[in-house]
Amino acid sequence: MADLASVPDFEMVASCIVERFEHMRPLMSQWADLARLAVQGLPHDRARLAELERRLNQLRAELRTFVLVASEHFSDGQLTALRKRARMSKSAWRSLKKVRPITTRSGFTLISF
Repeated sequence: MADLASVPDFEMVASCIVERFEHMRPLMSQWADLARLAVQGLPHDRARLAELERRLNQLRAELRTFVLVASEHFSDGQLTALRKRARMSKSAWRSLKKVRPITTRSGFTLISF
C-alpha cells in the first residue's frame, strides 16, 4: 500500500475501493441469506456463515483505511464520483467507517450496498 499520510492519488484510492467493494458484494449477499435463516431459527450452514463473517470483517477493515483516507482528503464531488464508480450508496460508505464487526446481531445495519 502506498503512503496514505500525504494527499493520496485519487485514481489509486478509487481503484482500490472499487476492487475491494466489488469483491465484497457477492459475499454480502450470501451472508445476508444465511443470516436471515439463522435469525429465523431455520437450518443453515453455521460454518459457512462464520467464514463469511470472518472474510467480510477482513475486507471491511481493508476498505476502512481507504474510505477514511478518501473522506479526509477528497472533495465532496470526488467522493460522490468515487461512490458512483463503486456503485456504493451513502449508507454503505458510512457503514464502512464503523469499526463494529459483522455478526448476526449487528450485521444487517452494517451490510449495505
